[in-house]
Amino acid sequence: MTTHLMTVQELFNCLQDKPDNATLVDVREYSELKEQGVIKGYNQNIPWFLTNTDPDLFDQKFSTINKEEQLIIVCRSGRRSGFATDYLVSKLGFKNVYNIKGGILDWIEQG
Repeated sequence: MTTHLMTVQELFNCLQDKPDNATLVDVREYSELKEQGVIKGYNQNIPWFLTNTDPDLFDQKFSTINKEEQLIIVCRSGRRSGFATDYLVSKLGFKNVYNIKGGILDWIEQG
């Protein structure tokens, strides 16, 4: 299974009529959430840095999410969320994972 890219416009459209089986996870650090804000409608924050400091906790936090449902991952610019989407598919077996192209920076830029 591969990961997919989603533009911020596609994310905006998705959030307008967010299906019950879609989960939006922000993988930025807490300080970044405070600094740059969050996307209204996101479900939870699971920082990517946990894969270096406590990978079991990272995996555990994703264990409550259905691996078959749509999982949308966002970060600051799309880089960490790209790593996270690859990890979620290859290591944890998620099947329907989207990386937000350009991350929160594009979200902010496009207003």
